[in-house]
Order: sequence, then C-alpha cells, then structure tokens
Amino acid sequence: MINVTELENYISQLTNEIGIDHSVNLFEGGFLSSLDVLDLINFIEMKFDLKLSEDEMTIENLGTINNMVGMIERLKVIK
Repeated sequence: MINVTELENYISQLTNEIGIDHSVNLFEGGFLSSLDVLDLINFIEMKFDLKLSEDEMTIENLGTINNMVGMIERLKVIK
C-alpha cells in the first residue's frame, strides 16, 4: 500500500488546491497543465521507484488521484 498523503501533498503543491476529491479528473477540472503532468510523472517515478512506460502515461492512469494510486500499486506488484 502506498502513502497516498505524499501524492496528495504533491498534487496540492502543483495545483495550489487543498483537499481535491480523489475521484475528480484533474485534467477536465483544469487543475493540471501539460508541464504539471511532466512534474507529476517525475515525482511518481522518483518517489515510488518506478519507471512509467508511454502506455502507462494516460489520462486514465493520471487523471484522478484514485487512478494514480491504482496504477502505482499495480506497478509496485509487478516490480
């Protein structure tokens, strides 16, 4: 199980928003820019010791906090 608080805190820093609902689409809600996504991918890779493939860098996987957590947990099991 990953530490969701660290992910939440990082997204709060990126978006300048506190307490974003975990099911809200961060792209559709206008919370993340394309540059923010690059920073977010870098954070996920560094913090959780993962390397995301292009196939994993999708709006589905990175669109919501819930989806990010699911992706990270899946990748940690595979690793």
